[in-house]
Amino acid sequence: MVAKLLASQNSSYLFPAGIELKNFPDKESHVLVKDLESLRGQDVQVLHRCYPKQDSSLVQLFLIGRTVAKVANRMEAIIPYLPYARQDKIWKPGEALSAEAVCEMIKAAGFSSIATFDCHFIKKPGETTYGGIRIRNFSLSSALVSYFKAKKPDAIFISPDEGAKYLVSESGGASMVKKRGDYANHKKRAVRQVESLELNGGLDVRGKDVIILDDMIAGGGTMIRAVRAVISLGARSVCCGCTHGLFLGDSYTKLQDAGAEEIVSSNTIASEASKIDILPEIKNKILGTF
Repeated sequence: MVAKLLASQNSSYLFPAGIELKNFPDKESHVLVKDLESLRGQDVQVLHRCYPKQDSSLVQLFLIGRTVAKVANRMEAIIPYLPYARQDKIWKPGEALSAEAVCEMIKAAGFSSIATFDCHFIKKPGETTYGGIRIRNFSLSSALVSYFKAKKPDAIFISPDEGAKYLVSESGGASMVKKRGDYANHKKRAVRQVESLELNGGLDVRGKDVIILDDMIAGGGTMIRAVRAVISLGARSVCCGCTHGLFLGDSYTKLQDAGAEEIVSSNTIASEASKIDILPEIKNKILGTF
């Protein structure tokens, strides 16, 4: 059976929208699945961007799933950037295990699987089960590596920590060793600062072009420390690449100020750094394959 694609309104620039999203006067989400009956007995893939406004977007996805599940044979949620994926460990007693809870919520909405890109807690491409749901994790590492190799063919690729090492492993890259400290004393934000960051195995970067790849750049703390560390060791140039470019606050400018020659991300989250298009990956690897 060929799966049908159902794109939400916030993904309509990739595919025609089959789901209309509005708000009630009290700001609660209103979801309308167009031509619902045409999905009866079908395998359905739902493309829904869950960032920004991830809290309300996840509620929308839940409502979409509960609606489509009434008629579909099975469903997959295509979520280019899976929010809450960074909270996959308990650091303080009483913390919510957010990554697991979100996956459980998506399953409870009626989805049998999730397709996403470079999910933070999986740390490798392929399939896994987490929060009771099957996750198909597709990596943009090849696209990122190809982009930079076209500009700097002799560049060294490194990752800023062990968790992102898989992004550079096929290009013979190395990883840095990162240690985080405790949560910063902040009234409203939960932030664990980078305590130290060092090159692993004594890699010599003197006079070399260096590309640092990570699954995401959020507040930029890790990547900024990595750029400065590589420059201090004598690198000729440093560029940064990631799958998900959140670039919170003024982190993009801070990366430039730290010495990054170029900063590149995909368009899982649209930004000025988005130079890797996910559309071919969705069409060629995800649609109709679950």
